[in-house]
Amino acid sequence: MSTDTPNIKDAISTNVSPSAASGQESYVVTEGKKRGSTREVRDEAAHDRFYTVLKVHGGDAILTDNWQTNEVFGHLRNNFEGITFAMRTLEAWGAMFENDKRAYYTAGGRVWVLDLEACAAKKPRLPGTGKG
Repeated sequence: MSTDTPNIKDAISTNVSPSAASGQESYVVTEGKKRGSTREVRDEAAHDRFYTVLKVHGGDAILTDNWQTNEVFGHLRNNFEGITFAMRTLEAWGAMFENDKRAYYTAGGRVWVLDLEACAAKKPRLPGTGKG
């Protein structure tokens, strides 16, 4: 083996990010529509950051009154509104966070807005929201 041929160990050691020393660099998504994909771990996406979805809506979009829109909107309301999720779970499902109060989620070919409230921990579903 020649000395100028890089090996795997060299390639790995040169691509280590500064966050590698402090913890995990990436994780494999085990749930949701992005299952099996690898995501980078960001400090903001820690396991201990929780958000309650207060409301799901179309934002500024004009929603057509048809079967597809009504089914997707109903599904999102019933399965998201009033529930507290870990930030990492919402991201694994494809939600993109704008800030601590708003995230965007694509479903049924449309971008839906999730109004959020930061929480200290996982809590029961808010009364009067969704099914159950």
